[in-house]
Amino acid sequence: MNLEILNHINSLSKIIEHHNKKYHTDDNPEITDYEFDQLCKKYDDIISANPEFHFLERKSIGAQTSDQFEKFRHAKPMGSLINAFTFEDVKEFIDRTNKYLSLNQNNELEFICEPKIDGLSISLLYFEGTLIKAVTRGDGNVGEIVTKNIKTIKDIPHTLTGTPPKFIEIRGEIFMTKKNFEELNDLQIKKDERIFATPRNAAAGSIRQKELKVIKNRKLNFFAFSVGEFTSDFVFKTQYELLNKFNEMGLMTNNENLQVQKFIDLKNFYLKILSKRNELDYEIDGIVYKINNIELQNRLGNLSRAPRWAIAHKLPPEIVETTIINIETQVGRTGALTPVGKLKPVKVGGVIVSNVSLHNEEEIFRKDIRVGDTIKIQRAGDVIPQIIGVNLERRPQNTKKYSPPEFCPSCGNNAIKPLDEAIRRCIAGVICPAQSIEKLKHFVSKNAFDIDGLGDKLIEMLFNEKIISDFNDIFEIKKYENYLTKKEGLGPLSVSKLLKSINSKRKITLDKLIYALGIRQIGETNSKLLALNYNSFDNLCSEMVKANDKASEAFQKLVSIDQIGEKVANDLVSYFNSDLNQNIFEKLLRNITVDTYMNSFKESPYTGKTFVLTGTLNNMSRDEAKYVIQKMGAKIGNTVSKNTDFVIVGENPGSKVKKAMELNIKIINQDEWIKIISR
Repeated sequence: MNLEILNHINSLSKIIEHHNKKYHTDDNPEITDYEFDQLCKKYDDIISANPEFHFLERKSIGAQTSDQFEKFRHAKPMGSLINAFTFEDVKEFIDRTNKYLSLNQNNELEFICEPKIDGLSISLLYFEGTLIKAVTRGDGNVGEIVTKNIKTIKDIPHTLTGTPPKFIEIRGEIFMTKKNFEELNDLQIKKDERIFATPRNAAAGSIRQKELKVIKNRKLNFFAFSVGEFTSDFVFKTQYELLNKFNEMGLMTNNENLQVQKFIDLKNFYLKILSKRNELDYEIDGIVYKINNIELQNRLGNLSRAPRWAIAHKLPPEIVETTIINIETQVGRTGALTPVGKLKPVKVGGVIVSNVSLHNEEEIFRKDIRVGDTIKIQRAGDVIPQIIGVNLERRPQNTKKYSPPEFCPSCGNNAIKPLDEAIRRCIAGVICPAQSIEKLKHFVSKNAFDIDGLGDKLIEMLFNEKIISDFNDIFEIKKYENYLTKKEGLGPLSVSKLLKSINSKRKITLDKLIYALGIRQIGETNSKLLALNYNSFDNLCSEMVKANDKASEAFQKLVSIDQIGEKVANDLVSYFNSDLNQNIFEKLLRNITVDTYMNSFKESPYTGKTFVLTGTLNNMSRDEAKYVIQKMGAKIGNTVSKNTDFVIVGENPGSKVKKAMELNIKIINQDEWIKIISR
């Protein structure tokens, strides 16, 4: 495994997480949508180009909720969308869909095309036609209850018309028109108050207002586009029919939506909307293409953070110029040094950008970026800004080429860049303050322990004050309560809230604990796989100690887990056999309770069983087969061993069949497999 690529991925992940919070939670982005989109695209492109890092695919959506409103867990997660930036990307999406469904290329899929509104996603819950709850998307799983605030929006009916179902969850987008956005900022300037960067931020900031009169005066709008949970008396067969039912119930939908079938029609719709983009009275950042047939949508299902049946085609980027004021270095939790360009703030696509990731020193040398240069940056959809190049005609005299740091800016230890890697790294490990701080930030992040109130700045302060140095110290902060209440910016109320938040997180599921530890190469997906296969933290620790012997059954079981190869296994074994880490576990477990991991899918006769796939299935793609296996509560193995329960055999199988026969493992042919899933 290429450690240079891994460190680059980890560095980008931390930057994306930071800007997600600034955008979704704080409604105060530090970079443009384009900059963020470019970061995400760069991250996703690296994963696509390096399949061995598939386990690090982005899965998080939005950011954690604030403490201002009561929280609510969505019965059905509110996902994001996969992005496309070219027509070729869209064509690949269609080809993937056909392949997943095992459809002939001549079977043209029908789509609904919808302009992608740049607004705030919302979930509206109606019982017997009456609005009972409105919830923001939040992190996709948990949102904020904003019912009273939502009721001030004229486009959202308090009571549905026609014949609504017993219960329905309607999802859509709250937005602010361009005209109302300009009027709002003019008023903010006159009142000497905060200026909103984009209509989306204005809409999100408005919804979080406590004064209902203020929200009403902001003149927000709403379009419905999807559903979450609903009762069986609500029936529809296509996305097009769903949109019509919304209209019958008194809900607004976008009148630009169009039902198409041929790929050329998708292109024509995109070009049409692009040509009239500036004429629309609302901001859009792309076009969404959705499979029209609901039965096919259900078959396709979802990835960890997005549906397989839809894609967002981003609009082309806006290119602007600005000046690089300085190049600073950020230190990640794995020691990776990432150069960041500090810019003269510039507005790109409605967002003020002041920072841009320069990724690594080779990228800087390739583009010959220097402090003082005028650079061209572009903003494309939801990706972080990308430097297109340098305007050499405006380069000041006597500029100097970038000189990479020879020493870590945090601890002063050597910063080394191997010849075959792109990333320079601090070699100090846990004695490097920056790495320790980043590990602590990761530990409390939303996909780990999710401790509200323990933000980046507070962690840095607590670390620098020597109040916390490892994970366990977080749960023993109470002994510093009196000291902290006297610190500037805290006080008794803030400290009390912090302690309450910490105490509420003393119980955690196994998968989240594994992720929180920040083990190299172990993201959310692999954390869930490990939790599913080992069930308890004690068992995981015990098995990893046994797996230190590569000839052991424990090591063979580890490498047989789907997506856990030998290199990942080596990192895991090394981590759990470290005396330092074992000491940390021992102290941490005195303060927390770790729940055994339970599969979230429904129970079936195959729950807990391990399946291995070999050969090509005629009526189902391998990805769909894996999804079905997981829905049955079963596990997916990578290799055949005595821990395997079933081997599913398609056409042209490999040596796994022979191995299964030698071990007397049940072999399932394609006809038997279809009978199993039909039951």
